[in-house]
Amino acid sequence: MTALLRTELTAGTLRLVCLPHAGGGASSFARWTGLFPPGIALVRVQLPGREDLAGRPAFRDVPEAVSTLLPHLGGPPVALYGHSMGALLAFELARALTGHGVPPVHLFVSGRRAPHLAATRPPIHELPDDRFADELEAVGAGPGRSPVFRRYALPLIRADLRLSEDHRHVPGPPLPCPLTVFHGLHDPIVSAAEAEAWRQHTAAAFALRAFPGDHFFHHRHRAALAAAMTRALE
Repeated sequence: MTALLRTELTAGTLRLVCLPHAGGGASSFARWTGLFPPGIALVRVQLPGREDLAGRPAFRDVPEAVSTLLPHLGGPPVALYGHSMGALLAFELARALTGHGVPPVHLFVSGRRAPHLAATRPPIHELPDDRFADELEAVGAGPGRSPVFRRYALPLIRADLRLSEDHRHVPGPPLPCPLTVFHGLHDPIVSAAEAEAWRQHTAAAFALRAFPGDHFFHHRHRAALAAAMTRALE
């Protein structure tokens, strides 16, 4: 299954592989194009079940996602960035790459509590559609009121949240690569303490950067995030 949309690479180019939030696709990083210098190639992950892969079933769980995406990550060095559900996938991909002897050069995450922490909010992926949509609206992730778009969006977001909410962390050694966490100061889902708790998942440098905004702060501050990533990777 083709799951990654790649930019054109040159020999030795560092790839920054970006994984979207629940319900998101490669287009959620479309406005990130051009924010990085020539030595960093932006790679936007297209997960099945959305956009041009809408006819394919969404991943059922994190192991399936990792086993499908991992073969695409061979070649030039890789850094990983994920937001919310994408942060969970990025973390588990970083662990898988490390297990294969090729750890990422850096892991960047945002919008997600540290992997070992239990959720403080009850799961919502099994709620009836109306209540499910209301819960999404409450955190700024609502699918809107268009019946046509809801028929597309709700099953996809539900499937992604099932993957995220049903996942159970398996303890393991800290990553050998640096880890940077970006946090929205007014995120209703992730607290500052939950963002800080990522620190225990790296044996290398750790950084926590806070920005004004809610759970989707990374869209408004994409230029600042890209600049911080560039500095970290250079």
